[in-house]
Amino acid sequence: MSFSAQVKQELLRVSAQQQPCCAQAQLYGLLLFGASFNVREISLRTELRDVADYTAAQLQEFALVQAQLLQSGRKVELTVPRVDDRRRLLERMGHSEDEPGRRIARENFACDDCSRAFLRGAFLVCAAVNAPQRQYHLEFTVGYKKLCNELAALLSEHNLPPKICQRKGAWLLYYKDSELIEDVLASLGAQTAVLDFMQTKVEKDLRNNVNRVMNFDMANLDRATAAAAQQLHAIAQIRSTVGLDSLTDLLREAAELREQNPEASLAELCELCSMPVTRSGMNHRLKKLVAMAAQL
Repeated sequence: MSFSAQVKQELLRVSAQQQPCCAQAQLYGLLLFGASFNVREISLRTELRDVADYTAAQLQEFALVQAQLLQSGRKVELTVPRVDDRRRLLERMGHSEDEPGRRIARENFACDDCSRAFLRGAFLVCAAVNAPQRQYHLEFTVGYKKLCNELAALLSEHNLPPKICQRKGAWLLYYKDSELIEDVLASLGAQTAVLDFMQTKVEKDLRNNVNRVMNFDMANLDRATAAAAQQLHAIAQIRSTVGLDSLTDLLREAAELREQNPEASLAELCELCSMPVTRSGMNHRLKKLVAMAAQL
């Protein structure tokens, strides 16, 4: 089961414990953001049979409406077949038969928690969230610009401001910030999903940090190896031309130490010196040898 499906299963369990007014607000969110919501057709499509079954049960309890369920491939389609039932649902939810587009009728929010329940219904039918092991992404897919803007305004009232874009004729409200995604899930009531999300994010960040440190160390090792090879080549060139005896005592010691310890770091070469020297001082001597070889 996908992470998105797990979140929706948890939201359905939360839904079973809410007040009747919130249950009606959630049903309103399910229907309003479904495939069709007008006198000609009221329907929704979902890949989770449990969402369709829950909606059908709520329609029966809320309005004594008998829904019809049809399995089509991986998706289940719920419809309200009788026109009288569709008219009654629209009227009870504050909509008329001749409305040109969809809107959020806020009179369906009877208490402070109803708007959250409404958002929960919208999420169940038109939203998805990626597993945190992948990229951080949560989105609502809405077919109407006005409805999309009204949903964005409602989310912003809950301090959950989304970004908006259009894709393939539909409008998207989306989040890519991990903390905002956690806040959205927490606001909807998916506390277990929030904990799983946070734990996975911590593990992911830890792995990324370890990889960054390892890459940094490997890059440093590559640079040190390349520098040592350049130094050894320069020392060999000096030895074969003017000889190491032509060097000052400090440069000759640095050259001999590098030849005897080709894989040693600067710090290790400093420890082998007869006189105290810093890493910067040793690096300066070796660079001077490379420059001399270039002149030769």
